[in-house]
Amino acid sequence: MKNFKEWFSDRVAKTTTKTFVPLTSRIRLEQSIFPLSDEQFLHTKVAAEADVDGILAVERACYDGLTPWNRSAILHEIRFNKNAFYLIVYDHKEPVAFIGSWFVAKEAHITNIATIPAYQKKGIATYMLKEIINIAEKEDIKEVTLEVRVSNKTAQSLYETIGFERGRIKKDYYANDHEDALEMRYELDVQQAEREALDSGYE
Repeated sequence: MKNFKEWFSDRVAKTTTKTFVPLTSRIRLEQSIFPLSDEQFLHTKVAAEADVDGILAVERACYDGLTPWNRSAILHEIRFNKNAFYLIVYDHKEPVAFIGSWFVAKEAHITNIATIPAYQKKGIATYMLKEIINIAEKEDIKEVTLEVRVSNKTAQSLYETIGFERGRIKKDYYANDHEDALEMRYELDVQQAEREALDSGYE
């Protein structure tokens, strides 16, 4: 959490002070229903206070019973951080995945992302990341960023498939074991230009 506070403070310092409508009041999902199969669909929503227990349940399922972002931290994000929001994915009433983000100074930063083991490798993480990218485009954001453990090659490969590029290494980034983090960036202007170039090639 300390690393994200430093990130947030640095970017807020670069913005002008103005009345700001909270992100949660104006964002719209591109696709709120995610199909797992012809007979099974997941539902996604912008998380509210009532969803905090669901977010914590997903964390515990993914991190050996631990909650790297605890109840107080998540509640604070949802209640008070106008630059932040979480998306949470449900299978009926069971929480199965979530993603958190901060939108500050033309940058959207993924703070955390998790999918419970039984629902992994079904495209849910890709779906959530693309929702963040779609929202970032509507908010005139220039880049989407995240950090990933240097040992997590599976996640790095997923992010690269979506269009994220490798950046610098952040030494001793993770507080619990001091593992390094790899910063990855998705440049919206670059990706848009590439899509337009591909589209023009088919005309």
